Amino acid sequence: MAEIKQEGYQAIRNYMQANWKYIELQDDTGNKIVRLSPSDLRVTWTHATGEKTLKLQIVVKGSDTDIVKPKTFSKSAIYDVATGGTPYSVESFTSFTMESDQDELTVIHSLEVPKV
Repeated sequence: MAEIKQEGYQAIRNYMQANWKYIELQDDTGNKIVRLSPSDLRVTWTHATGEKTLKLQIVVKGSDTDIVKPKTFSKSAIYDVATGGTPYSVESFTSFTMESDQDELTVIHSLEVPKV
């Protein structure tokens, strides 16, 4: 069995950054609350170049018009499509209930690609 070289892992990382662009926040049962694209100002890649772990961050506020309150957030999921599809990565976090316009939630979804 052949091993992937460092350049191969870098190509995988580049592909993930270029194509795994949609992040969805979900409730504790995996129901979609909101899915955002990288063109949305609330979504950013936050890792430094060359880091082993890719980090996609989303910041939502109670005042966001696409968030219906009260809503409890428990998971983030990464997709390569704007609607439907199967998540490539799902990460659970401590549940947070957004109840007022002043509430704010920051989620950093981490994706690890080894051998970088």
